[in-house]
Amino acid sequence: MILFRALHKKYAKTWTDYKKGSSYKVGARWNVASTPVMYFNSNVQNAMLELGSYVKSPKIANKLFAIGVFECPTLKLKEIQPEELPTNWQQYPFNIATQKYGTEILNDEKYDGLIAPSATINPQLAASMQNELRNCIYANVIVNPERDALKRMTLLESFEPIYSNRMFI
Repeated sequence: MILFRALHKKYAKTWTDYKKGSSYKVGARWNVASTPVMYFNSNVQNAMLELGSYVKSPKIANKLFAIGVFECPTLKLKEIQPEELPTNWQQYPFNIATQKYGTEILNDEKYDGLIAPSATINPQLAASMQNELRNCIYANVIVNPERDALKRMTLLESFEPIYSNRMFI
């Protein structure tokens, strides 16, 4: 299985140390603090899009980040269905109900993680009953790095710059 992630260049060599990340330390959309977690994407475009929530411009992103390409065994992932999305799942600051829901899945031994929609895209698209439409934005792969399959994940390569120099000129 191939996954993608925007990596801060400063931490690219220590990417497995999830406990240093803010998602673990303070929680994120799909997890409460102190939950073993790493956020990946099933396609490079979504990894690039998600980075937009954390940096002010593509020029800054190109200076600080690279796109990592990861390989791991096939994962057991719970795909969240539209009717399972917590109310206001996409809000920021993060909704505690969404954090608890994701944490429950991450802690469930049946799963290595979950597949969730991107909150950077119109939330009505995530609720679509059209599989083809929904699958385009269900690209966030949130995993528990303590699972055996994730311990075998490797960083194949990284790419930079992330964005074309023409972005947002």
